[in-house]
Amino acid sequence: MTRVTTTPGWTDRLADLLFTTEPVQRIRLRQASLAIALMAICVCIMQYAAWVTGVDQGPLWWWTVLSLGGLLTAYLLIRCGWSKRLADPSLTVGQMVFAIASGAIGYSMAGPVRGATFPILMIILVFGMFQLRASTTLRISLYALGLFGLTMAAMSQWKPAVYPPAVELGHFLMLACTLPAVSILAGRLSRIRHRLAQQKTELAEALAQIQSMATRDELTGLLNRRHMQTLLDQEVQRCQRSGQSFCVALLDIDHFKRINDQHGHGAGDAVLRGFSDVAQAAIRASDVLARWGGEEFVLLMADARMPPAVAGVERVREHVEALRVPMGERMLQTSVSAGLTQHRPGESLEQTLERADRLLYQAKNEGRNRVLYG
Repeated sequence: MTRVTTTPGWTDRLADLLFTTEPVQRIRLRQASLAIALMAICVCIMQYAAWVTGVDQGPLWWWTVLSLGGLLTAYLLIRCGWSKRLADPSLTVGQMVFAIASGAIGYSMAGPVRGATFPILMIILVFGMFQLRASTTLRISLYALGLFGLTMAAMSQWKPAVYPPAVELGHFLMLACTLPAVSILAGRLSRIRHRLAQQKTELAEALAQIQSMATRDELTGLLNRRHMQTLLDQEVQRCQRSGQSFCVALLDIDHFKRINDQHGHGAGDAVLRGFSDVAQAAIRASDVLARWGGEEFVLLMADARMPPAVAGVERVREHVEALRVPMGERMLQTSVSAGLTQHRPGESLEQTLERADRLLYQAKNEGRNRVLYG
């Protein structure tokens, strides 16, 4: 089968250059780019309004360079990774504080078209609503209200003909009513984000629990028979392709029915859990142990051959023989019998398991607590 590969286009390469390939950094840089784009739109509106009304555009050009340059600097600090050392690596608060200050300066320079700065201010606050907590948005809103209030008061004293005090008071009252409303909306959005994040976490935990229930035995925590069957089928297919082999062992706890009859099912459950713990600790990291049913277990030893596989199963038998399960004032001792075989080329999985099963019962008949292989 030929794998088809595609060469990234120039748009992909440009996006990687601008936003990097790191997922989190891409999000931060896209947000910073959006802030620059919004500021550029607002600058164009201010320049157009100044041109229409005949306001001196010279100072506005300096303000344009300052406004766009500041946000571009924030973008570069994020792009080079410097901002990662900060508590706010996206520099959202810093960009908002700077943009609001830039808006206040623009208000003082715009004269008759100063009302064009209000959309800039609203866009800045709305931009932060989706990123910040309600308390942070409230503090920024109060900062904006205070800064614009001081600017209005100063300009009404300095240029009362252009900034009439009555008009500036009206502007201030309008902001005093609007900015708290934005903070309230930010609070609602923050609660919605928190609730969605909590629901996402709960959903992920539920899915993980469902997956665990579908693949794990509830009592022992080992893989269940259904999932083990899938792994065994996959291992057979892998060996058919690669020409390698694997070993499989059926293990059965000796005299388990006697334990249940004499000590109760609680003791039997404790023995099953104890067996699972010590057997899991004895096998290789690449081996897979599953509960096959009742007191019977299956051990899959991938890329293993005889006789090295025998040593691995013997190690499990020795660990189980040394196991002591506390039951009141007594200690229950148990052992395990095992039938081990290697999968042969051309045979089915059922044939391999049947051979391991025959070896297991032979080990039982020969006195238990032993490993037979063939």
